[in-house]
Amino acid sequence: MSSSLATSATPSLHRLSEWFDSAAGTTLLEEQSALVRHSARRFHGDTLLWVGCQSQLLDTVRGCMIRNHFRLCEPGWSAMHEESGIESDTDPEMTGFQAELRALPLPNNSLDAIVVHHALEASIDPRGALRECSRVLTGGGRLVICAFNPFSLWGLRALYARTTDDGFSNLRFVSALRLLDWLAVLGFEVEPVKYLAYNLPLNKSGSQAALWRGTRNLLARYRVPVGGAYVITAVKKAFIMRPDNRVSRVRNAKLAPVAYPKLSHRR
Repeated sequence: MSSSLATSATPSLHRLSEWFDSAAGTTLLEEQSALVRHSARRFHGDTLLWVGCQSQLLDTVRGCMIRNHFRLCEPGWSAMHEESGIESDTDPEMTGFQAELRALPLPNNSLDAIVVHHALEASIDPRGALRECSRVLTGGGRLVICAFNPFSLWGLRALYARTTDDGFSNLRFVSALRLLDWLAVLGFEVEPVKYLAYNLPLNKSGSQAALWRGTRNLLARYRVPVGGAYVITAVKKAFIMRPDNRVSRVRNAKLAPVAYPKLSHRR
């Protein structure tokens, strides 16, 4: 694959990172923070990997029961920060390395938890990236995915972003149903999908926002699957080979004759 394709995800992540600094992006991060922190309470093991262009949610995994935290950055992400004059958001408590999500330089079964925060949308091969996460996760490891919902008003904004330079430009939303199918094939147990972000994708004020507020509260109360984003938590099944201790019956089994020596004794 050409190098241009390998680094095409970097501008998308850059624009998405700038969008998270807006009012709508900040509201979404606040909603996701509670869900990710709740899932991180069940993390345990030695190694955790954070994948995403935002560092504002890193506090959600600091209190989990995992000692070593690592962060994955797409190739060219640090260089783009330096060229644009944006301060690097690296965390001194979290070691970072550059690699592609669909080609992690890690051995099999080496991670205990992975958090993928809006990285599948910028990936060239989201299914391959998910397969790579399954490869490096150990049995019983947890995977948390934060993604945008294409079947929502935010999905309509993604269509609008195809014609103009926007924070959602060059992003490909993956539906929760498709992710559930991929995770099932890879051997994951998936918890119920949690939808959120029922706000309008654009900042609106006045009567339109007031009219939408009642509809938003109704949709959020019943968790209708039309939220702008969703969070999926999955656990990789641990396949253990157990010995078969059942007694096998042998048909027509006969006892083999045994010769006993005759003992002679003298009086």
